[in-house]
Amino acid sequence: MIIYPRQKIYGHSFLRQLKNIFIKKKCNATDFMKNFFGLNEKYEINFVFKARIGLFHILSFLFKNNKTKNKIILSSFTVFDMINMILLSGFKPIFIDHYKNSSQIDFDHLKKIIELNNDIGAVLLTHYNVNNSELLKISNICKEKKIVLIEDCAISIASKFDNDYVGKFGDYSIFSFGFYKFVNVLSGGMVFSKNKDFYNFVIEQEKNWNEVKIYNLYKLIIKSFFIRIMSSKIIFNIIFPIIKFSYKNNVRPITKLLINDPKPHRKHSFPKEYKFRISQNQINEIIFQFKNLENQRKLRELHYKTYSDNIRNKKIIFFHNKKDLLNKNAYLNFPIIIENKNKFLNYMLDNNIDLSPQFYRSVNQLPFLSEYSKQTKHIQDSVSKLITLPTYADINKSYINKIIETINRYG
Repeated sequence: MIIYPRQKIYGHSFLRQLKNIFIKKKCNATDFMKNFFGLNEKYEINFVFKARIGLFHILSFLFKNNKTKNKIILSSFTVFDMINMILLSGFKPIFIDHYKNSSQIDFDHLKKIIELNNDIGAVLLTHYNVNNSELLKISNICKEKKIVLIEDCAISIASKFDNDYVGKFGDYSIFSFGFYKFVNVLSGGMVFSKNKDFYNFVIEQEKNWNEVKIYNLYKLIIKSFFIRIMSSKIIFNIIFPIIKFSYKNNVRPITKLLINDPKPHRKHSFPKEYKFRISQNQINEIIFQFKNLENQRKLRELHYKTYSDNIRNKKIIFFHNKKDLLNKNAYLNFPIIIENKNKFLNYMLDNNIDLSPQFYRSVNQLPFLSEYSKQTKHIQDSVSKLITLPTYADINKSYINKIIETINRYG
């Protein structure tokens, strides 16, 4: 049987991007997004070069208007560079724990942090493999305490909570169109707000930034081409024995290449390579890819629920509750919790199944964030035991069934 890679790159087409350079076309992206998401006239939309730049703009705007409310509550289960953007904006992070074996933040912990601190300016709520089932409670407490709620929809775009799109429940929301996202223009993002002053603030901040050109993206283009080749069926099945050997024998140079967040570091100034405006060609490409979002999501949902309904090994703990599946989630992957992660990973590799031994890290454990290293014991415990199963649309049903059968045999 063909072995499928743990992850594939969505969307981006270099040939389509080249065509867009020569065939100039300008789409009304704001109208498209307002129609797609059902946004009313109060909403403003800024397209940005990266979602994390959108977060930087939001927090810089809030800090400019009120320097005393300079703390942001967020999960430590995230990408390290989000913390760089927080610190560079003038804000400081307060990390919040999750419920045990869950991607959902602990609401009681959130209330406690808010009660103990009078300088909370914002809450950053990330939707993961499933959307946060307590979104309305979180939104309500933020409104009650006059705290800004920012939804991080980087890996949940076009998913729904309570029959409405995520990104419409907060004061601001950020979306990613980056390398491994469902809509992929190599580097891109979007911010929703209900604040015209913020919209103008972003325009002012970026007025001297150059529009990104295709040659500015050359590293990502090369990386994209390389990963597409390596993850193609024929090539991946040739190199899989090398991947298997590397994990089983801890060959760090190769296993590090397979990590999406490999070199965490502190940034002390806003990076020069972030100072670009997203191009019109990228915006056109975003709209093009949006048209297939729901079809892709439905296929991931089918795969996710196939795992959920058929994995019966009692040693496997799911990273969701049944009620979480009532929403139309994005289902980036299917995370599971397993004791003795390395033993399980080696077992799956021996059965010719490629899995990812990480989702996100717990960033509060990074040395450069030691002064913000409040314990998030449930997240840290989950990270040490978490493995993700693939859900992307290209995987066929027989391979999903093989993964399930192999897991159910594990002893």
